[in-house]
Amino acid sequence: MRFLIAESDQLYAAQLTKMIKACGQHDTVLDQVSSVPDALMLLQTHAYDLCFLDYHLDHDKTGLDVLKALRHTSLLTAFVFLTGHACRDAAFEAMTLGAMDYLIKDRFTQFELAKCMAYSLFLKSREIGLQKEALHDSLTGLGNKGLFDAQLHQAAERAKRDGEKLGVLVIDVDGFKGINDKYGHKVGDQLLQQIAERIVHETRSSDVVARIGGDEFAAILIKPKSAEHIYAVAQKIEAALADAPYSVSGHALKVSSSVGSAVLPDDNEDLDALFTAADKRMYERKATRQSLMRGSGEFYIGQTQH
Repeated sequence: MRFLIAESDQLYAAQLTKMIKACGQHDTVLDQVSSVPDALMLLQTHAYDLCFLDYHLDHDKTGLDVLKALRHTSLLTAFVFLTGHACRDAAFEAMTLGAMDYLIKDRFTQFELAKCMAYSLFLKSREIGLQKEALHDSLTGLGNKGLFDAQLHQAAERAKRDGEKLGVLVIDVDGFKGINDKYGHKVGDQLLQQIAERIVHETRSSDVVARIGGDEFAAILIKPKSAEHIYAVAQKIEAALADAPYSVSGHALKVSSSVGSAVLPDDNEDLDALFTAADKRMYERKATRQSLMRGSGEFYIGQTQH
């Protein structure tokens, strides 16, 4: 178990540490900070099971500032809010911002602390389960648009902080509607699953791949070596999706794809504008490919291979 205590009173932090260990949590990692920036840095770079947030932190900041800064992130950490007096408004605001429970300092017993920790961890586990169902595509198992947006926000914050680049890809499958209409939704669904597998295969485990529409996917390339690396991955995905035919319910199907890319911060630092740039390039790529195929007389999108 990993715990983080955000507390400006060093004596109280030591006292709380003893109480946590007395609750049976001996084999633990316990870190302690006293400021909002330090708390945010550790929470965004380390995996904590539970974080105790005191209301009063250094430099006239509060634990509420930590919760507000993390409100739109998807941390796996359960938060317990600590207050030195029975301030209901602050406690209720903390709960609204994502805290699982709150404790009034020096007014809870070891048993109440143990119960609070167990209850908070249980609530967080259930929340994560519900979020996973809500933020994942049930067909492919990839994240959906909601999860993609949240992870893009987190990845961009890390990239800006570390001075790294970030790649965004928008991937549209060409000719999927024709296959779906001709062979039915069952075949179309199996085809999408195989397409998702090929996209994932061409990215790294640290990257993010999501299905953001019917036949549209997106990817976040974390810490790419260069802008050229991002473009190269886009080309690899196009090649992989148009490579060998897909074997689906006795049919050998071929599709192609159009991939647009954008680079943070080269193209834009605004995330909406960054995604729009990748989306626009995807459509430009699609138009160019279609023009070339018409010129050459080639047309195989959605074609059955015999």
